[in-house]
Amino acid sequence: MIKSIFIILSILILSSCSFDTKSGIWTKEKIALNDKENNQIKELFKKEVLNENEFNPNLKVVIKNSSENKNKYNGNNFGVFTVNSNFKEISKYSFSKIEYFDQFEPEAVFIDKDLIFFDKRGSIIKFDHKSKIEWKVNYYTKKEKKLLPILKFEKSGKNLLVTDNLAKIYLLNASNGKLIWQKEHDVSLISQLKIENNKFYVLDANNTFSCYSLLDGQKIWQFKAEKKLINSQKQTSVVINDDSVIFNNTKGEIISLNKIDGNLNWLTPTIEYGESLQSFLVKNSDLVLDENDIYFSNNQNSFFSLDTNLGLINWKQDISSILRPVIIDNIILTISPKGYLYILEKNSGNVIRITDIFYNIKSKNRKKIEINGFITSSDKIYLSTNNGKIIKINIENGNIDLVYRVSRSKISKPYVNNGKIYIIKDNGIVKIN
Repeated sequence: MIKSIFIILSILILSSCSFDTKSGIWTKEKIALNDKENNQIKELFKKEVLNENEFNPNLKVVIKNSSENKNKYNGNNFGVFTVNSNFKEISKYSFSKIEYFDQFEPEAVFIDKDLIFFDKRGSIIKFDHKSKIEWKVNYYTKKEKKLLPILKFEKSGKNLLVTDNLAKIYLLNASNGKLIWQKEHDVSLISQLKIENNKFYVLDANNTFSCYSLLDGQKIWQFKAEKKLINSQKQTSVVINDDSVIFNNTKGEIISLNKIDGNLNWLTPTIEYGESLQSFLVKNSDLVLDENDIYFSNNQNSFFSLDTNLGLINWKQDISSILRPVIIDNIILTISPKGYLYILEKNSGNVIRITDIFYNIKSKNRKKIEINGFITSSDKIYLSTNNGKIIKINIENGNIDLVYRVSRSKISKPYVNNGKIYIIKDNGIVKIN
């Protein structure tokens, strides 16, 4: 196979030379790597004080995506997108303004060139590629509409699975919006939805993980964990491989269950037990499945690689991020809250480059910037910020190529469909042409 990743300045330099200690991330003392048989965490470098600085900022990195991505949807492993938005004009899909938009993580659903989202009263709207409404339905009572339901979607063939913060679950025909079935749950559902073989998997606010039939909404099995009085506000994540369903719960645990019967395969804690307040403050990125490992990070300066078979920690790095990492062949891309782009080697966790992407922004202004999410093409990163901007970054050198204002208020992470970037606002979805 043609080598897929070319590092124009030899990475061998990294392994033959000691790392710079000025950043405070690494020291000259390198810790011996522990193997999985000893069930020990493999820490790559001893941490002193996490104080982000650039590392190898002049290293040129060129990525060539050559391997087949088998975990795009069920593994949250979206990798490289084809992006042909030229940022010269926009079109908008409008709906009534959603209250408290800044307090949840909106998700859009695309079916071919059509788009599905909801408005503030819980109406589900299907738009065609010209922003025209194909159908609009609402299955809430007058009382429920006043509660301003927040909806989540997951598509399955010709159908659309819907859950909300009012503990409803229902299935629609995506072609016409007609209701197929509807169920009431005990408490709200707080995780991503994953669908496979006419079953769907989801975690609720009581830390109960359940498998349901997609055909009629009947519960097939459930796995109950300890309830928490206070839950993290971050949506939890779910991935599926051949044998298991793996998720993170509100206690900071990563759990693997047999997807046939719900029996526990393994459980790996990522924070100290007994720290109720700490677990409330912890926010994890989405889990990303790649081959036999999962990758994720949190806002407590921890980036993990876990083995999916036994739940053992392959390696851990001192990186703080709640953004979903992107994996392209043997390279990982992630961005910290302070605006540092990290490029890691997937198998070892070694840092290849750290680039300050906000280097030209004044300190008082950059403290106000929050990154909502990012996607990548083969050579660019597109990230969105809380002040309504899309920033295009050159992966090779880490420089900013473009800053484009979409809104003056919060916007969602970027989405890509048919080569175009989409951004969700509180009163509409913007398509960047």
